[in-house]
Amino acid sequence: MDLFALTETQFIRELIARQKENLHISYKDFVMQVYNLCRNKQEKGFAVSALLVVEVEISALQTAAQREDVNNALVSFINKALHFVRNTISHYKEVDFIPVGDDETIERIGLNWTANKTALIEIGYAFKVAKCFGENITAKEIIQKLAKIFRVEMPDGYIYKKYAEMRTRGNGDSRTYFIDTLVSSLNKFMQKQDEED
Repeated sequence: MDLFALTETQFIRELIARQKENLHISYKDFVMQVYNLCRNKQEKGFAVSALLVVEVEISALQTAAQREDVNNALVSFINKALHFVRNTISHYKEVDFIPVGDDETIERIGLNWTANKTALIEIGYAFKVAKCFGENITAKEIIQKLAKIFRVEMPDGYIYKKYAEMRTRGNGDSRTYFIDTLVSSLNKFMQKQDEED
């Protein structure tokens, strides 16, 4: 869920469009989305930020509605939603939460790298060259993060040593064995699916 997800709900869209026919249904959905967002205590800061963003949006609608003197049903839902969001923020900020450590987060991902370490280094360098994580992160940083996520022991000197070995692979042949295997395997898999369809 992104920070603006609550502002992009059906309820908010209907308020902005001044549609009052199904507001009671979309309001219930909105309440459930807020509830689901707040359920995860580890993301408390994110939840409060998302609630503050939607509070600003609803406040702006409230002001516009009062200026334009729209129908009472619409104003009622705007006020009710604003009251609900403000009370949720107030209550939620006081809820204790336990920050999750890196190890617990990694444990939740639950993925173990079973290919060799050189393959992970190859992928890390490919991410770096393709600027998948921006320009300012080094290949070493990417590889170390991937190694941590996938529970791979990756000594510092090992990364550069293996990369140097990768550069001397093959005479004119591809030096990206693992990535080549990935591409080939995926293409074969898709071709097989095409034949089965």
